[in-house]
Amino acid sequence: MEVLQHEVDPPSSRPYTIADFIVSKMDNVGVSQRSLAARTGYSRSRINRILREEDRLPITMVEAQAILASLGVGELEAALAQEVIRDKAPVTSREMEVVVSLIAVVFGGLATKIASLVDVVEGLEFGDIRREHGLKVQKAIFEMLKDLYTDLMQRKDDRIDHTRY
Repeated sequence: MEVLQHEVDPPSSRPYTIADFIVSKMDNVGVSQRSLAARTGYSRSRINRILREEDRLPITMVEAQAILASLGVGELEAALAQEVIRDKAPVTSREMEVVVSLIAVVFGGLATKIASLVDVVEGLEFGDIRREHGLKVQKAIFEMLKDLYTDLMQRKDDRIDHTRY
């Protein structure tokens, strides 16, 4: 069995793997190791050995796929998690789980919507849609998210009553 051993050095802790993404996802959805064992059919001791903080054993691809599926993590979200781990993004496993979940929602179904552009935009043909447009789309999405979160932070700051201090 192939073993998933992609590791990343987060800023303030040890290297992390897909197992750390799983642990963060479990925390986020409120699933215990015992419940995960029941959902997957793996023993509680095996679940503990591959997900514990210290002396963690390697997790196989089959185990990772079964565990992720039992947590409701789709193929896109799992692939994105692997990409973040592979690219050694400077984030913690909790931050990675949050970012990957957002990206999975953003891109889930996007291919179908882009394909429908030929029906929505008059004169657009599939030959007009090119791979090199992807970087422009990526930049536009990043700028849009930056603007949305900047606005959110401004509104959040406006809600804080600074006169009380």
